[in-house]
Amino acid sequence: MTGQSERPPRYALQTLLILFLFLFLIPFPLLAQSPPASHIRSLLVWNPAATGADSLDQLAWERIFTCLGLHPERTPGTNPDRLALDSTTTLVVPHASARVLSPRMVQRIVNAVEGGLNLVSDGITHVTTSFGIRPRDPLRVGEVTDHWRPEIRITWPRRPSVDCIAAYPAKESTIIYSDARTGSPLGIVVQRGKGRCLFLAPLADPLTGRGYARFASLPSVLVEGLGCRPLLTRNCADAYFDPGYRAGVPPEKLAGMWRQWGIRGVHVAAWYASGDPPYDYRGLIDALHRNGIRAYAWLEWPYIGKGFWDRHPEWRQKNSLLQDAHLDFLYLMDLQNPECMNTALKELDDLLDEDWDGVDVAEFTLTGAGREALEGPAMPEFFTGFTDFGRSEFSRQKGFDPIELFNPQSPHFWKADTAGLKSFFRYRTDVNFATERRLFSELRNVDREKSRSRELMLTIVDNMHHPEFDDLLGFDLGRTAAVAKEFGVTIDIEDPYTEWTKPPERYIALGASYQRLLGDSPFMTDINVVPMEQDRQQDFSTAQAAGTEFLQLWKCASEATGRVCFYCESSVYEGDWKLLPFAMAQGANATPAAGSFIVDAPSTVLLRGPGAKGGAFLDDRPWPAVGDSEAIVPAGHHTIRFAGEGADSGRISLTSISGELLDAAWIGEDLVVDEQSPGRCALGFNRVPVKVLVDNEPTQQSITHTGTGCVVLCPPGRHRVTVSVP
Repeated sequence: MTGQSERPPRYALQTLLILFLFLFLIPFPLLAQSPPASHIRSLLVWNPAATGADSLDQLAWERIFTCLGLHPERTPGTNPDRLALDSTTTLVVPHASARVLSPRMVQRIVNAVEGGLNLVSDGITHVTTSFGIRPRDPLRVGEVTDHWRPEIRITWPRRPSVDCIAAYPAKESTIIYSDARTGSPLGIVVQRGKGRCLFLAPLADPLTGRGYARFASLPSVLVEGLGCRPLLTRNCADAYFDPGYRAGVPPEKLAGMWRQWGIRGVHVAAWYASGDPPYDYRGLIDALHRNGIRAYAWLEWPYIGKGFWDRHPEWRQKNSLLQDAHLDFLYLMDLQNPECMNTALKELDDLLDEDWDGVDVAEFTLTGAGREALEGPAMPEFFTGFTDFGRSEFSRQKGFDPIELFNPQSPHFWKADTAGLKSFFRYRTDVNFATERRLFSELRNVDREKSRSRELMLTIVDNMHHPEFDDLLGFDLGRTAAVAKEFGVTIDIEDPYTEWTKPPERYIALGASYQRLLGDSPFMTDINVVPMEQDRQQDFSTAQAAGTEFLQLWKCASEATGRVCFYCESSVYEGDWKLLPFAMAQGANATPAAGSFIVDAPSTVLLRGPGAKGGAFLDDRPWPAVGDSEAIVPAGHHTIRFAGEGADSGRISLTSISGELLDAAWIGEDLVVDEQSPGRCALGFNRVPVKVLVDNEPTQQSITHTGTGCVVLCPPGRHRVTVSVP
């Protein structure tokens, strides 16, 4: 996140221009048509005898569908009569299976597509040629044009020689991918009768088996181009927001966009409070609450803000060259100095007068957590801790001025006096810990004084797997974990930038390690999604995580706790945000059954249905948790039916929730909601209540009006909320 990464470039206008050119200069016959009815069942024709590239490729297809929450069923292709092929099914036939299918099976697939089946296949086989597709001589491909998601640049390392498409039914087809140099099609969507087919001439991913080594945007093509749209979604992501990257965008527009993307917690850069003029935090917080989104004040201390830096040059942090310490975008202040710390806390207290739901103290270390700091004394311009205050205190304790560590003529020169350097490292760690503890103590005191219940967070750079960071960042994980437990702080774990070129599975190991360390203490995972300067090795085809890789990052990172925060909302591609609600419902299933749906879910999900406005029944009882187009379904095994008849849609209903819904019921004219949330829980209602009880006690909860309805903000934890209407 934040300090370790380069700030995302301001490429919004360039992206819009590219989109404009592609939409108007390239013919898309299928884009003008409505996508087919939702294909909610996926069958993957599996070849257990596949080896090598074919084996990896069919595994990649399974992972592409799984990361969307589509849960493909493996099925053999040896007996065509046993396959149920209908208009609600998407059939995936990887090259490993397509090349061994019988002519009878191929003909049955062709007939089923005519009737509405969706087909996905890769490689040139008799399956693809049955649809009028002919190959050309293989080409060496280095850069791929993605016509569906033109904002994504695809580059293939080592320019592999792959099949391309020479002939295809042009009137019924849309080119999805092509070789950037020659324009030769690599992938197309074909309309055939009532069905659609996605054909890739090369294998989708014969390199990694993860599904993103060649065509990152395949999830978007499946959802938007083929109508493979899961019935279930979930809204539970957090994201960092820097107003500098959305200059001039109205808060209500931002909040509405984030709500559609499934974001339920926004960590707002707080350093613009000292700007001229300061950012309109109150307007943003109000807009977030109207949209059922929690607002966290994101601190990057000791960077208080450029305005604070300009007003107080006497308190600026110093590097080992005795220059003002400026790392990347961080203008560091000397929080070790009591006067500086007290002034910063006073300004923070003023900022927290707004109705924040929490505070995220990100990468707190007096050294600053910029990646340059990880070079240690080898980069003296980024090696900090040399203010007059700190040097004086260290000299009293250790008997020498730490600036001598950078004097080649001194016996304490850091390359010669390793013990002296180590003592300075330990000193910085002690100072950092004491300052960190004071900050969280002050934040809890403010909450007590103002009778508030904010969620406190601390974002840390993982040093469990990188112990060298202990000295370089002045950070002690054990003491930090103790502070988190003492003050009830949620730890957000961020892997360092050196890990960002590794596969998503790295987050599974990261989460398991911190689960063992922290036990019952709450934690979450931070994912950086930014363009990478260095080569992302042979496993990746894009400069930053996109499409399948992005969704797999979520899947792996959420495995430990289910809570993930992305850096940042503006650097993640919008097309990927639109897919994330499907991915966040992974592990849940919805199966149509006789006019209803059987839902199995490990956590709260949303089930979309055309009759949602008319009401719903959950397990044969009237269900009050229904929005405009979906029902809110709690964890567990449930049967849900959308029906206007017998459902009292005139009553107050729960239309949205930012936490976990445990149960809901009408009792008389009142609505009772059992819910649980690590931070304040935003409950959306279609009407404005006159009374709100929390655990049967009258309470003055924050109520934000939203037209005819409202959002009620309830305290963290598990509660029973009763709302009454006139």
